[in-house]
Amino acid sequence: MTKLLFLIFWLHDLVASWFAQHFRSIKIGLLLIAHLSLFGFFFPELRKSFGELAGNLLIGILFISPISKIFRVRFFLQIMSIRRELGILMAYMATVHAVGYLSDPAWFQWEILPQYGEWQSGYMFGILAYTLTLPLLLTSNTLAQKYLGGIRWKMLHRIVYVMFVFAILHRFFITTGGGGKVEFAFVEASVLIGSYVFLKVLAWKNFLTPLRLSIEWVEGKHGEYKAQKQATPAVV
Repeated sequence: MTKLLFLIFWLHDLVASWFAQHFRSIKIGLLLIAHLSLFGFFFPELRKSFGELAGNLLIGILFISPISKIFRVRFFLQIMSIRRELGILMAYMATVHAVGYLSDPAWFQWEILPQYGEWQSGYMFGILAYTLTLPLLLTSNTLAQKYLGGIRWKMLHRIVYVMFVFAILHRFFITTGGGGKVEFAFVEASVLIGSYVFLKVLAWKNFLTPLRLSIEWVEGKHGEYKAQKQATPAVV
């Protein structure tokens, strides 16, 4: 067990060190990918996939915060440092998804109008989610943060929680309205929202004694790994 943990620690340090060395390149690469994703406007077949990717990115961005506080792993903290770039990528993909559909007359005529009564909730929540994405996107830069001030900037960006709920509801209603299984969509939405609330509470106060003791045990083993690594002479 100890050998396996030490192997995991070594792999983690390897990945974390690579991340630290290429930190600036990773941030630039993410911004480049974000801007290139706007070319998705020219490929209507990508609209749905971009919407799903944007939703998954949003979930990942939100979940990494409480997870990093609970487990205090270096790599998770590094991911936290690129949340702004991931958020911009998410917002651009959501733009291709939302604006691409809403600006397409053919889609509005053949998809929205015939099934408006059935799908109106899904579209409403999707539009609300995207509307809340815009102020976050426009203020995801250092200039806006300085202009607004730290406190007001943080308060503004807390609307991401409302956007998250709207995005989940959008996915739920579109899935059920599109002939998907209601039970599965309901369970997925409930699990996502419930899990996030649970992790936020757990990050505030780890009340799960087995989990807390396990984390402390792994931290102790990590201390042993670091001591062993320092004691091992470097191979020239």
